[in-house]
Parts: sequence; C-alpha cells; structure tokens
Amino acid sequence: MKSSFNVHFLKVLFISLTIALLSACTEIRKSEPAIYLIPDGYVGSLYIIFNAPNGQPPKYEGNSRVYEIPPSGVLVTQMDANEGWIETSKIQYFYVSNTNERTPISEDSALKEQDATNNDIGKTRTVYVGGLGQSGPIYGCTVINQNFTVGTNAEQTDSRNLLNIYDAIKLNNIDEKLFDGMCSN
Repeated sequence: MKSSFNVHFLKVLFISLTIALLSACTEIRKSEPAIYLIPDGYVGSLYIIFNAPNGQPPKYEGNSRVYEIPPSGVLVTQMDANEGWIETSKIQYFYVSNTNERTPISEDSALKEQDATNNDIGKTRTVYVGGLGQSGPIYGCTVINQNFTVGTNAEQTDSRNLLNIYDAIKLNNIDEKLFDGMCSN
C-alpha cells in the first residue's frame, strides 16, 4: 500500500511541476483597451497603419488608445500595433457626428442576427474586425496594419464598399510623406 501511495504522490508531483513550468514559460500579452472613432455614416473598409513616424501622434482617453479614423478610412499613426489578448468589453466602436456626438456601433452582426425590439435582420450597421497583419510594399515598405469593415451585412459584402489597403491608399490620396522613415530603402 505504501508503494502505491509513493507512486501516486510522485505522479501528482510530476504533473504539478510540469504545469508550473509550462505556466511560467507562457506569457500572455494583453492589449491596451481601444476606442475607435469612425466618421458618422461611414460604410466600407477601414485601415490603421502603425509605426509611421510622420503619422498621427498617440492619443488616449484614460488608459484606452483612441483611433480617430479620418473620412478617407485610412489612419496612419505613430503608435505601435496593439498586439495581444483583450476582452471584447475593452474595445469600443463609435460613429462620431460633426458635433462630436458618439453613437455606439456593435461588433459583427453575424453574432446578433435579430434585434429583440424589431425584426430587421442584418439591417443594423456593425463592425467586422479583420485583424492585424502586414502588407507591402507600400511606398517601398512593409507596413503593419489593422483592417475592418463597417456596414450592414449587405454593405459589408458589397464589393463597391470594400477596398484592399493598396486601393484605399491610392484612391483616397493618402500622402506618401506619412510613410517617410518607416523603412530603410
């Protein structure tokens, strides 16, 4: 009986040490909370391009990053990418009117197919987050960017509202000078 106790004890000890070591080696990086301010009524693709020395300087409200998306739908910012894990409740999206009034926009209508107060399935404008990635070359650089779309289900799948990052920069005349110093050529 003593032998089986020792074996059981050693197994528990081994498993506990393994879990402790794995936990110590795994670091989960947390993102900063974020607020996205989108021009009122904007529909289509949005891009945030990070690490641009000549881009918009960092902006915060409390401990939340603030991304003020310009009417072009392309924000070029000096901030580093906001990488890591974050609770959905720490991310906020707003339409912003000319008088700076904020109207919340929810994330991804596919998760909310029907509003409890009416039956307008898919008619509410929402944000669909595409994620963080790299694109390039853009003016000779590979850039880190975040992309997402805003609109109803139909608007978010209408190709007239969707631009890739290259077309968004070109069609919206994003100033090449914003990209100066992003990479060495």
